[in-house]
Amino acid sequence: MEDNQKFSAEQSLQVIQSMIQKVKEEVANNSFYFLLWGWLVFIAAVLNFVLIKFTEFSHPYLVWNLMWVGVVMSIIKGINESKKEKVKTYIGETMRYFGISTAIIYCGLPFIFGSYNLWQYSFPFYILIYTAACFFMGSIMQFPILKWLGLLCLPIMIISVFIGFEWQLLLMALAILIAYIIPGYILSAREKTKNK
Repeated sequence: MEDNQKFSAEQSLQVIQSMIQKVKEEVANNSFYFLLWGWLVFIAAVLNFVLIKFTEFSHPYLVWNLMWVGVVMSIIKGINESKKEKVKTYIGETMRYFGISTAIIYCGLPFIFGSYNLWQYSFPFYILIYTAACFFMGSIMQFPILKWLGLLCLPIMIISVFIGFEWQLLLMALAILIAYIIPGYILSAREKTKNK
């Protein structure tokens, strides 16, 4: 009876391999979120810059309402994924709760900046969050490119502290290109390779 309950070495190896495959799939599936949020922030930052520098539009910050598109799409994608999910892994759960935690920070900061009229300091904070978030996610996902590209945002954040608000928008776009969009396309390419 005891022998029947124990895994053979081959069965144990199959379980480990299936869990590794599941983790790889979860890492590749994150490309959707990187590309969605990366492009939304990139577009909003560049549009905000253009509206400030080249138009008389009195409310250029309204372009940031694009983020609501990301919120809705992320919620829909998350619900659909949780319905399909048969096996939960440590990495999957960690990434889910980390994503929720960073979303709380991103949603909370505008209230602080708005209440104290600190908008001119907002983008260095956001770039710093990208740096830390990408370093953490790259480490957890065992995706070194994400980790090191995320760290490239640190000098961008430092530079942003010493320049004007409108130019911070362009550095924000650069940071999101480096930290989200490039890794997102690399993850997407891995996902396509995996599906072939």
